Amino acid sequence: MTHYPTYLIFSVLLLASSQGIAKTLPDIYDGARTRLIQLYQNNPAHIEREAKAVNHWLQGPASLQIIALPSNTSNGEDEYEVGVFLPFRPPKGRELDEQQSKLTQRFIKAREKRFSLLASGLLRESLWRRVMAQTELEGLQEKQKWIDSLDVTIQKQSQSGELDRATLLRWEQEKLSHQLTLSQAKIALNNAKQRYREIAGTQDLPDSPQETVIPNIDNAIQTHPELTLLLLSQQQLNLNYDFADQSLAPWTLGIIARQLKGPAGNNNLLGVSVNIPLTGSDTTSVNDYALWRDASNALNGSLATTYARIQQQLSETTATYEYTKEAEKVLSKQVTLGEEIAALYLKQADSLPKVVWLEQLLSQQDTILALEKMKVRRAEAASKLNQIAGVAL
Repeated sequence: MTHYPTYLIFSVLLLASSQGIAKTLPDIYDGARTRLIQLYQNNPAHIEREAKAVNHWLQGPASLQIIALPSNTSNGEDEYEVGVFLPFRPPKGRELDEQQSKLTQRFIKAREKRFSLLASGLLRESLWRRVMAQTELEGLQEKQKWIDSLDVTIQKQSQSGELDRATLLRWEQEKLSHQLTLSQAKIALNNAKQRYREIAGTQDLPDSPQETVIPNIDNAIQTHPELTLLLLSQQQLNLNYDFADQSLAPWTLGIIARQLKGPAGNNNLLGVSVNIPLTGSDTTSVNDYALWRDASNALNGSLATTYARIQQQLSETTATYEYTKEAEKVLSKQVTLGEEIAALYLKQADSLPKVVWLEQLLSQQDTILALEKMKVRRAEAASKLNQIAGVAL
């Protein structure tokens, strides 16, 4: 009995890329990421926003004050004054500005990591969808070759009377069913190729799409971009609450020029004034506290929900990954046993109904294809575990 060979997980990918230089998975990812960045930049809700620089000294615009106080008596003095006043931040305010600047940089890096994870997820999904569709089509095409080869034998046996009518009809039924399945597989592969091109911007496939599950995956979750952004949002919220402290009211530095005109002559004065609020420390309004408390509770809830969701996804995908490893072993044994059973049935051809022999051959072909698809499912599950853990390509 002839059957199509196993693929060692997608040797077909190398064949598809053989016309050019083989690309690695990171190579494909870099191209996809660049493409997705361009798409986001054309979107008003672009993920990256330019951070505005924080002025560490001035706390508002400078102001100009002009005063003219002419006297309405002959012996009085006319007074003219020009002052420039600069509101600047107190020392505690400058410390908070420094914290804000550092927090902004951390936000930018965290958003960058989240975008990289998003791009990785889109590429992984489209890649494995295509690999699965291509693996199935290749397997069905190999099965078609096997059908064509066996059909010659069956038709001869039917003509010589060795094959009964029921077995022949069963065979014709299988051929028609396989034609339909093959047509569906071609459509699925075309759709998968189109989706892959939309994400990657190319039809090139990586020379090796498989990923190794990262070690200590539970620890990796702790630095997941989604969790990191929520934690940074909590820090930003606390910082905003500190900024609301009334003790951070600006200090004001004034530079004043004054002229006094009177009967005895002019008196020109130049001086400096400093205005320091006497508000006590930690004077935050009740309304600011209520807003901070509600927002803090909402963030804590989001953090717990997100962490629970990631843990649930990780648990489900880990179970799938372990199942595929076990299923691959079982299917491999079934293929081996199927070959032995088919050989025994062939020896008993005279005493065994032909339909039993035929059903065994058909079942064997389906098991071989199921084994190849299970290899893809296992590799896909490993990739998904890395994605859930927050690891970008």
